[in-house]
Amino acid sequence: MAQSSFDRRLALLQRQQNSIASATETAALFALLTYLDELAARKVSGDPTVQDEIIAVNNYLRSQ
Repeated sequence: MAQSSFDRRLALLQRQQNSIASATETAALFALLTYLDELAARKVSGDPTVQDEIIAVNNYLRSQ
């Protein structure tokens, strides 16, 4: 994922929350978005196992 894409996403989220993210929060968000982008790329490439991983991640994030 390009840094400019991440910066745009982060700015949008900050505008919605009206708060500034700490360096730790920014790093965590970057890691999460990178992982989700990798899952999406694997799905597009036809990885047969990625759908189960997407469901597991979705369930985990919803439980938080």
